[in-house]
Amino acid sequence: MANSPSVKRIVKRSLQHIAAAFGPHRRTPKEPVLLVLMYHRILPENDTRAKLEEPGMMVTPETFRMHMQLVKQYFDVLPLSQWIDYKNNDKALPPRCCAITFDDGWADNYEFAYPVLKELRLPATIFLVSDMIGTNRLFWPERVAHTLATIANHCPDKWNDPCLAWLKFNNIGYNYGSTPPDKEQLSALIGQIKALTDEDIHSRLDNIAATLNLTIQTQPALLGWDQVIEMHQSGLIETGSHTCNHIRLTSGQNSDTLMHEVIDSHSTIEKNTGAPVTAFCYPNGDHCPEAVTLVRKNYACAVTTHKGWNTCHTNVHTMNRIAIHEDISADETAFLARISGWL
Repeated sequence: MANSPSVKRIVKRSLQHIAAAFGPHRRTPKEPVLLVLMYHRILPENDTRAKLEEPGMMVTPETFRMHMQLVKQYFDVLPLSQWIDYKNNDKALPPRCCAITFDDGWADNYEFAYPVLKELRLPATIFLVSDMIGTNRLFWPERVAHTLATIANHCPDKWNDPCLAWLKFNNIGYNYGSTPPDKEQLSALIGQIKALTDEDIHSRLDNIAATLNLTIQTQPALLGWDQVIEMHQSGLIETGSHTCNHIRLTSGQNSDTLMHEVIDSHSTIEKNTGAPVTAFCYPNGDHCPEAVTLVRKNYACAVTTHKGWNTCHTNVHTMNRIAIHEDISADETAFLARISGWL
C-alpha cells in the first residue's frame, strides 16, 4: 500500500502519454469538430492573487503560452462566433477547429493572456459578468477566501462566533486556526458551500463582515471597460455574456432574476463595447430549461462546463468545453491528454 500513490502516478502518466499520442487532435475527423477551451485566471505562481485562488481556476503565463503554441500547431483557431456563423450558414469549416474562452473577465486576462494572444495572433472570447466589470466587487468564492484569511490572520479568536458556523466542515482538513486554509482546503470548502444559493452565500458573508466588523482589503480583481474595449479593438478579442452578477441559473430560480441576468447583461455589454454580443456562458455550467430557452432567444450560442468536443450536430446553446488549469496541463503531454477529452 505504501507504493500506491507512486503506482497511481505511473498509471496516470502512462494514460496521458496514450491520450496525447492518439487523441482526436491527431486525427482528421469525418466531419468538422470544434474544441472549446475554458480558462479562468492566468497568474504567475508568485503573484499574491494566486495565493487565495482555487487550483482549478488558474494557469501560469508560461504554461498558457505553451498551450497556445500547441493549439496553433494542431488546430485552426477561430472566434467562437465565427464557427457558429459558418455552421449556421453552411459555410466551409476547417476539419479541426479550436475556440479559446475565458470565464468571468479577470484583470489578469488583460495582463498575462492578452499579450500572448497578440503575439501569436490568436482570437479568443472573454465572457464578462457585466455588472461587476469596472468595480471592486468579488465573486463569492473569493469573498470566502478573503474572509477566512482575514479572520485567521487578524482575529482567530472569533472562529467560535455563531455567524461562522455555516463555514465549518470537519471533512476538509482545516483547523480554523491562525493560519488561512491552503488551496486544497479552500477548494473543498467552496465545493461544500455550493449547496447554498448565490444570494444566500452573499447574504451570510455580509452578515459575517457586519457582525465581526471585518475590513477586508482587496484590489479590483476584474477588467475595466477601458481594457475590454482595447482588447476588442485589437480585432482578436470578442466579448460574451456571463450574466450580470454570476448568478447560477438553476431550477427554481426566480423568472425575473433569470430575465435580468440573461437579457440585461447582453444590453450592458453591447452598450459599453459597441459590439454585438452573440455568445453566452452559464455560471458554474448550471442551466435549467427555462434559462436555456431564454438564452436561445437572445444569443446565437452558449457554452457549458460539460466536458467534450463539439460537432455540427451539437446543440449550440449547450456547447461542450474542456476546462484547463495548471495541475492537469503543466507540460505538453498533460495538456494534449487533457484536450483529448479522454481523461
